[in-house]
Amino acid sequence: MISDQPLLRHPLAYLRELRGWTLSDVAALVQRRSGLNMAANRQKVYRWEHGTVPELDAQLAIAAEVGIDSQTVLDLPWPSWVLTATGTEPFDQAWTPETARHIMAGCMDADTDRRSFLLLSAEGAAALADAWAAVPEQKVTHAGDGGAIDAELATWVEGRIQQLWHLDDLTGGDYCLNLAKADLQLVSRLLERGRYRGNIEQRLYGAAGELCRFAGWSAFDAGRHAAAERYWHAGLRASATAGGTMTGAYILSLMAMQRTYAGDGRASINLLQAAREKIGVGGSRTVHAMLDAWQVRAHAVLGEPRQAVHMLSRADDHWEHRDPDEDPPWIYWMRRPSFTIEVGTAFVQLGEISTALHLLEQGMTERSEDYARDSVLGLAAIADAQLDQHDLHGALETAYRAVELVTDVDSGRVTDQLEAFARRLPPKEPAAEDFRAYLDNLPSSP
Repeated sequence: MISDQPLLRHPLAYLRELRGWTLSDVAALVQRRSGLNMAANRQKVYRWEHGTVPELDAQLAIAAEVGIDSQTVLDLPWPSWVLTATGTEPFDQAWTPETARHIMAGCMDADTDRRSFLLLSAEGAAALADAWAAVPEQKVTHAGDGGAIDAELATWVEGRIQQLWHLDDLTGGDYCLNLAKADLQLVSRLLERGRYRGNIEQRLYGAAGELCRFAGWSAFDAGRHAAAERYWHAGLRASATAGGTMTGAYILSLMAMQRTYAGDGRASINLLQAAREKIGVGGSRTVHAMLDAWQVRAHAVLGEPRQAVHMLSRADDHWEHRDPDEDPPWIYWMRRPSFTIEVGTAFVQLGEISTALHLLEQGMTERSEDYARDSVLGLAAIADAQLDQHDLHGALETAYRAVELVTDVDSGRVTDQLEAFARRLPPKEPAAEDFRAYLDNLPSSP
């Protein structure tokens, strides 16, 4: 059930979209401003959006056209400087507390960013992960001029984050996004203006990292993929400042899931591996079970059944030997990997429909009613599998069960999955037409 939206986009492609430029338009402006021979060479511009780095004169020509100074082009590698022309924070800056606060401030409007595609290339995402992994653990020492912040306020912020986790389980990401942003604004203000005692500043950076992680998840769940990347970038910065390795690893795993949904299994695997390498072989085996389970679906996207089965076996082994006392609080939702929706969906994609149905149905029996969004996603996956078995009646029956729950969930991801299922139904089949009409008439929000 991979989304059929074109999520993988290059910053230059987005800049062209903003300016209304074709590939030929870019070639013409580069030739006009630089004198390079670009006549009718739209293929060269196409290659720039698919991994080739333009010569410096071409980059300077594009920058001059959009009002970016040449020093920015020299300071930031391609295509990072292009992001400065699209209203997005560049991803290549020093990993300092000051930069973390700056990036957090810059993503405060990310919730209004409804772009349903990715800003980072696979290479850019890998470079960001590598940069995060290379940051040594540090102790921040910042002194502001505002009022003193005590442990009670830090504890309140941390408790608020856990409330948001559980609210998301009940309602979905769209509703939670604005709440997370408001709390992130509060923490950012405290970091900018406060004075601290003991480890309070460290805790606030940790809270900021978690809020950015959660805001990114909420944006992803709402289908705002560019916004999710921006929040996760800020979250990596804040969590690195706080020494929050597990939060940063969680962010990379979510970025990996996003890449899997976009159909880029290889980039997903690379991000998951970066997370593993940073946290090491010790620590929470539940976290390792999560990383391995999500890699199962990445292998399915790549059409690699043997590797998928191997990763699932390893994930379940981690689960069997987990010690809950070692788990970070945020992984409370994790279940046995075999019974997760991601794994079940992976086997649907691999064509192992009987296995997929067994795993998905077992997962449904063990899922609490408190996880309405997961219940809808699980039912949608089962309906897809039934459709693959040419069981139209059973698929529609399951899909109707999902739709009965969907009005309780504010999640663009859920809506996308149901709409993708509806598009797969046979045309001019009365029962299928009835379902499509029923889905079209649902209220747009709970």
